[in-house]
Amino acid sequence: MFLVGGPAFSGTTLLSLMLNQGDIVCLDEPDFHSPAQLHRSIKLLRARFPHLPFKDHPGRLITFAEATGLAEDCERLLQPLQLGIKTCNSYFLGYFRIYRRRGWPVIAIFRDIRDALVRPLPDGFTESGLNDHYRLIWRDRSMFDLWLRYEDLVADPGAAMSRISSVLGRELSTKSSWERSEVTPHLLKLDKHELLKTLQVSTSRVGIWRTSVKSFSEQSHETARIMGY
Repeated sequence: MFLVGGPAFSGTTLLSLMLNQGDIVCLDEPDFHSPAQLHRSIKLLRARFPHLPFKDHPGRLITFAEATGLAEDCERLLQPLQLGIKTCNSYFLGYFRIYRRRGWPVIAIFRDIRDALVRPLPDGFTESGLNDHYRLIWRDRSMFDLWLRYEDLVADPGAAMSRISSVLGRELSTKSSWERSEVTPHLLKLDKHELLKTLQVSTSRVGIWRTSVKSFSEQSHETARIMGY
């Protein structure tokens, strides 16, 4: 088992796609705690592995600890495959302490928040709220087994995957490109994810805030400075 994620719009979806390789199954925002996300968790696993008897979800909201236990049951059935869960923001914060207590790897990815803000935020997100999550997750970075920057991932995927390999104990390929069939509807949640359709890692969205006509709050500039940008 492992957990991967970070602040929203920081490259987490790209990373989950890159980690789906070999004997690793990395689910994108399965949110095992929520029955509303069954199409990303139990139902998806049943579709991919119809011969395995995955347990039914309780059909109600459950705690992060209960959800982690459900995910653990899934991985037992998947062995020798390794199951990874990717999530963001408060859900990532809710899960990571449980994973850490159980000794499972936690990997986070960060990005310059100003680049994440260039495109309009979806409903339910605000610039201030995004800043809060970026800072909260950054504050806890010393407790993660590994954290990396989106900018480094897209500039040198091989180096990034090598670092992740050492944490997961699995040999990973660079996977700087992928097949069209791998870009499933589950990954294309927002127009922010359309870059996945190019079928390769791209640096085209690094530093885009510098040439954008969008203005950013002082809070966002300060968050970027806090995170070393």
